[in-house]
Amino acid sequence: MNNGSILTLDKLSAGYGTGDVISEVSFSLRQDEILCIAGQSGCGKSTLLRAIMGVFDLPEITGGSITLNGTVLTELPKKQRRELSTRSMGLIFQNPGAAFNPIRSYEKQFREALSGCGKYDKSTFNAVVEEVFSRLGLGDAKRILRSCPYEMSGGMNQRIAIALTMLMGQRLLLADEPTSALDAGIRRQVADEIKLLRDENGVSVIAVTHDLALARYIADRVAIMLGGRIVELGSSEDVISAPAHPYTRALIGAAAQLGGSLPEFHGADFSLEGTLREVASGHFVLTEGSA
Repeated sequence: MNNGSILTLDKLSAGYGTGDVISEVSFSLRQDEILCIAGQSGCGKSTLLRAIMGVFDLPEITGGSITLNGTVLTELPKKQRRELSTRSMGLIFQNPGAAFNPIRSYEKQFREALSGCGKYDKSTFNAVVEEVFSRLGLGDAKRILRSCPYEMSGGMNQRIAIALTMLMGQRLLLADEPTSALDAGIRRQVADEIKLLRDENGVSVIAVTHDLALARYIADRVAIMLGGRIVELGSSEDVISAPAHPYTRALIGAAAQLGGSLPEFHGADFSLEGTLREVASGHFVLTEGSA
C-alpha cells in the first residue's frame, strides 16, 4: 500500500444551520486504502461524506479544512470546488437507484458523465464499457446500456455505479452504506467489487456503514464515530479485535454476547443498531463522559 495521503481532514466541523452535526473530525486517507467509518444512525456518517463531496447545498462547513491531493478544497470558490470534486470523487448511495435518473438509459447517462470529465471517446466507448463490465461480472453490456435504472435490481444499480466510477477514473470513492439496501446474496459481490477498485484501480475508498462485519471484511482501517466525532481510529484488526474506546468495546462486547464473536462477512447484515439495543439494555450505558 502506498502511504501517501490523497485526502486530509483537519478538525472539520459541519452542520445544517442549527448546530454542528460533525465536530473537529481529523484523519488522512492514504492512496489505495479503504477506510470504513462505523457508527449508529444519526452519528454524522452521511453528513461527513456530504461535507467531503462538497457538491450539495448542505451541510455547511463551519470549521476546519479538507485537502485533496494538495489542494485545500475548503478554500476554493463553490463552483470550482464542485468541478474538482466531480472529476476526482465518485459517490454511491445507500439507495442504489439514487445515482441515476431512473427513466433515462444508462448509455445516455454514461456518455454525459464521461463527457463532463473529458473521458468520452465515441470510437472506443462501447469497447471500454464492455471491458469494465466484464471485470465486474456484468454480462451483456449492450443490453445494460440500453436499459433504464428502474428496470434493474438494487444490486445491479450499485454495481453499475461502481463501473461508472472506474470508467471516469475517479481516484476517491465515497460510499454511503453501500450494501445495506441489498439482498444478502449480492452484498458480498458488491463488497468484493469495492475491494477490486482498490486492488486493481488504485482507488481510495471511504465507506460509512453500521455493519462491523463488512468493515472488517473490506477495510484497511476502521473509524468509530459517536455524536459527530471520531472516537477511535486504527487498523481494522486492532479496532475490532482489541478496541480501546469504551464505546467500541461495548459494541464488540455486545456482539460477542449475542453470537460468541463478531461474525464473518458472508453477505449477512451485522447491524450496529441491533447491537446497540443490547448495549442499551444495560451492558453499557452511554453517558456524556463516555465519549
